[in-house]
Amino acid sequence: MQFSYQFDVAGIMVILTSLTCAWIRPKLMKNFGFNLKLLICAAIVYNVLDSLTVILLKIAKPESYYFTYVMLLIYFCVLYLIPYCATRYFYQLCGEEGNLFLLRGALAVMIFFATFGNIFFNFLFFLDKETMSYSHGTMMWVTFVYYMLCATLVGHCAVKHSRYLGKVRKRLLITVFFITILNLFYQAAFPEESLTGLVIALALAMFIVVFCFVDVTVDELTGLNNKTGFIRSCDELMHQQSMEGYSMIKIQIYHMQELNERTGMENGDRVLNILAENIEECVNKAKHKAVCGRIGGDTFAVLTDEEVSISTIASSDITEAIQNPLTGLDYAVSFYAGVYRLEEGDKDIDKMLDHAGYALKWVSGNFKTNVAFYDDDIRKEDEHRKIVEQKVRGAILDREFKVYLQPVCDTMTRQRISAEALVRWIDSKNQMINPSDFIPILERNGFITELDLYVLEEVCRMLRDWINQGASVVPVSVNFSRVDVDHHGIVEEIVAVVDKYGLDHKLIKIELTESAFNDNMDSIIKMLSKLRSYGFVIMMDDFGSGYSNLNMFKDLPVDVVKIDMYFLRNIENSEKGMIVLESVVQMAKRLGLKIVVEGVETQEQYDYIRKLHCEMIQGFYFAKPMPSEVFSDQVTAG
Repeated sequence: MQFSYQFDVAGIMVILTSLTCAWIRPKLMKNFGFNLKLLICAAIVYNVLDSLTVILLKIAKPESYYFTYVMLLIYFCVLYLIPYCATRYFYQLCGEEGNLFLLRGALAVMIFFATFGNIFFNFLFFLDKETMSYSHGTMMWVTFVYYMLCATLVGHCAVKHSRYLGKVRKRLLITVFFITILNLFYQAAFPEESLTGLVIALALAMFIVVFCFVDVTVDELTGLNNKTGFIRSCDELMHQQSMEGYSMIKIQIYHMQELNERTGMENGDRVLNILAENIEECVNKAKHKAVCGRIGGDTFAVLTDEEVSISTIASSDITEAIQNPLTGLDYAVSFYAGVYRLEEGDKDIDKMLDHAGYALKWVSGNFKTNVAFYDDDIRKEDEHRKIVEQKVRGAILDREFKVYLQPVCDTMTRQRISAEALVRWIDSKNQMINPSDFIPILERNGFITELDLYVLEEVCRMLRDWINQGASVVPVSVNFSRVDVDHHGIVEEIVAVVDKYGLDHKLIKIELTESAFNDNMDSIIKMLSKLRSYGFVIMMDDFGSGYSNLNMFKDLPVDVVKIDMYFLRNIENSEKGMIVLESVVQMAKRLGLKIVVEGVETQEQYDYIRKLHCEMIQGFYFAKPMPSEVFSDQVTAG
């Protein structure tokens, strides 16, 4: 009897320890269903009753007979409630609602036997009133049958939802099954030395640890599937039925990070929860089975039939609901969605999400519509993107990217005083790939930084070779993308490349497009100030193309502005264009900035630029971009 008592106490400690672990992740516990919470309570009650009855039987006082008898009746009722709750929770976990009548009926029968059956027939146990001796009843084997029934229902559900469960959970089920069966045999052989409380506690503890820490399929914040759970649910659905008419939808809140910064994380979480509730409600109302989940920080995904998906995304209900928590705050919330219609033979869920995600990127920030479908045009663009991404790394290793130089001339003397480095991709078939076909793609996937540093190194290598040959070199400007600003350590990498070739930092000019200055000004100012402190010349490219706030120049560490060629188109026939250009030039001069006018193509344009006394000029009128080898032949020594 002491043996059983010690293990019952151990069972209580195991349950409390597992609950402590679950307390570490309270949001997951909040999302646990009622049946699991009831199971935890039943397991605790069972272990307490097991310990209490052992103590009462050990005391063996006839005066406590009725109290002990009642405790044993409750003990057996709880014993039968535990597999019922476990089975119900497992069904709920798998989204299954079948066989509940059979399960409820079996529980009712066992509760009846545990109470009235034992009162009249010593059905499950016998307790002698005089000696307080305890022994199993003649029908104790029914317990084994009941447990086997619950195990069979769980097994059937597990086989049906095998794809959703995954390997870890299936192995856990098998382990718990065999431990339970062994415990039933042990209990029958040694009725005075029960291990049942400890077995139940260990099984429950393993479930909590696996579901909370090892194989988590539930999103903590929203209670929806996380990415793992979503993919498993989609995989299971696709193998259970035809997916004709279904679509994969990816939904994202626009500028979620900005929302958190301006309104606080609490409001951000409220927005996510409201969006999750609306998506879940739409999925639950769908005529056919659908799946939803939160697969990223601000990104949700839905697999549902197309008719429902389109009406759901196009409705304004979600947008209006999202705005409710932010009433009184100067911030409007919007969301965007990309839709991919499933095609025959589609099996790769990650690929479907990728297609929906590409459509989402295509529409994000579009104020005319918030939904994009992965149509033929987007498909072609997406396929081109994948081809470029597959080839670009090898292209750098194979040195397929070539540096072309376009001269920058002194406006008055027409002498070449600088050059701009431009990258050209000449593939293995000797075909030139247009920069507009790969630069935007590399900016989106972040690979542009590696390409920009590659171009910088090629320019430095070229200048070092010319210096070693005794040639008189001119400074060369290298373009950097807005994406590079967020690249950790970019300044140090630029300095390291230039110093590697022992070059004066003034020979390298750093160019950023004007549009880059509209994003994250603090980071840009910090980056350019550091580069300037190292002696690099800072240039703003395409000035005027983005309708910039001219007031920002008082804070920017910029030395040279390049006026966009847009101002020069038909300038000789546009009085307004001339006025705008003259104003921009005067403003730049008053700020102490040097000016490069690019895109000069005619004699008339050149004559006009000379009248404005702009220092430098660049364009096809003087020279087109040329391979660096040709450029070096045209630079005179001296």
